Amino acid sequence: MWVVGLGTVGRWVVRALHTQADTLAERYGFEPVVVGVATARNGFVHRPEGLDLPTLLELAAHGRSLSEHPGAHRLPSAHEGLRATDADLLVEVTASPPRDGEPGFSHMREALGRRIPVVTSNKWPVALHGVELAELARRQGVAFRAESTVMSGTPVLSTLVDGLAGTTPTALRGILNATANFVLSEMTAGRSYGEALAEAQAI
Repeated sequence: MWVVGLGTVGRWVVRALHTQADTLAERYGFEPVVVGVATARNGFVHRPEGLDLPTLLELAAHGRSLSEHPGAHRLPSAHEGLRATDADLLVEVTASPPRDGEPGFSHMREALGRRIPVVTSNKWPVALHGVELAELARRQGVAFRAESTVMSGTPVLSTLVDGLAGTTPTALRGILNATANFVLSEMTAGRSYGEALAEAQAI
């Protein structure tokens, strides 16, 4: 498994894989091995037999280079690392702004093009290039999972694609934004827009 992006979300993924390892093995027979991690500052760090997750978390927490991980090999960028190494899965959680969705889009396209499944919570690459990525995944016969890119992980995409596969939806209606929901709920309870917005921003 590659984890690309070790910011807040990436650290959460690595921490979850570490703390839930026994449960994942016992319940699902899944024993994840993280063989590569990439960040914008550190490039791509790789160890074919697996990286030690507590060591990664410790290095990241103290702002130290991930290349200090014992036995790890470093490549200058995530893209070079993805091209030079192998994994069974890409977890893509880089900061990829709305301008072009990069570098996340390129990472996902590289993995899917090599028949490596992708899991992402990276909103902009999916918003801008999701149809292309989904079509590439379908052609290559691999999974592309982007459920957590919308509505804070609410399973709306799989509901539309899988759960309603035998139907033809005619409309989808609602406010799909947690902040707007909060503000409107507070206004319904009698608060002014300014008060509700200020509290939402403070939260």
